[in-house]
Amino acid sequence: MRRNLLATLALLLLLVPTLAAAHGGGHAMGTITAFDADHIELKTQDGKNVSVKLGAETKYFRGSDKASAADLAVGLRCMVHLAADKSAAEVHLPAAPKT
Repeated sequence: MRRNLLATLALLLLLVPTLAAAHGGGHAMGTITAFDADHIELKTQDGKNVSVKLGAETKYFRGSDKASAADLAVGLRCMVHLAADKSAAEVHLPAAPKT
């Protein structure tokens, strides 16, 4: 019994850092205040300005649909999932309004 418990704890100690690293560098959320081909600037809810680098590997979503950098617009709220190097891995925009 004790051996099983130790084996389980050892496995968890090895697995937790791997899962944390897979998540990347966290996220940034706010309103787009400016953007260009290389970066996006957000104003967070607490009033801070955050600049995040965009790259060729950045994926864009509008709701659950795929999108592109052309969908970015000043004033839109967005969530940016950060890669380990703090660049944008994914940019999530609100779903397009239904017409």
